[in-house]
Amino acid sequence: MVYSPSRKEFFTRLEGVLMEIGRRIHVEFDAHMVSGITGSQFFVLQKINAKGRLTVSEVADKLSVSLSAITALVDRLVQAGLVVRSRDEKDRRLVWLEATDKGKEILSRCIEGRRQVAIKYFGQLPDQDLEKLLEIYEKVLTTLKSEEKNR
Repeated sequence: MVYSPSRKEFFTRLEGVLMEIGRRIHVEFDAHMVSGITGSQFFVLQKINAKGRLTVSEVADKLSVSLSAITALVDRLVQAGLVVRSRDEKDRRLVWLEATDKGKEILSRCIEGRRQVAIKYFGQLPDQDLEKLLEIYEKVLTTLKSEEKNR
């Protein structure tokens, strides 16, 4: 695709702004994580809890990462008492992952901390700007998901 000079400048600015916001927000999010849980573990725990129970393969698929990477993260979550593994009663080959009460509590505290970061920075924007920003991000996310399906 060929872009005009003004469009190229726009995308250069956009890239810079997204990188800087991403870096700064990521640092803030990490600072609000419960001690002992990483951002990656948070995302795994969040996916498991959202569905009630998932297999390791389902978690890997939902996060678009390798099975081995998820297995290592799940092992740490199990060791920390945040997730339990259980065999399916009908198909013993199937292993389910579920968040423990401790895992749910830590997840809740992490989510609240992340929400406070979002409110701190985005809460200063007028409602109309917030709606437009969310609308734009949802459109970009739809495109990203569509492209993932086509791979």
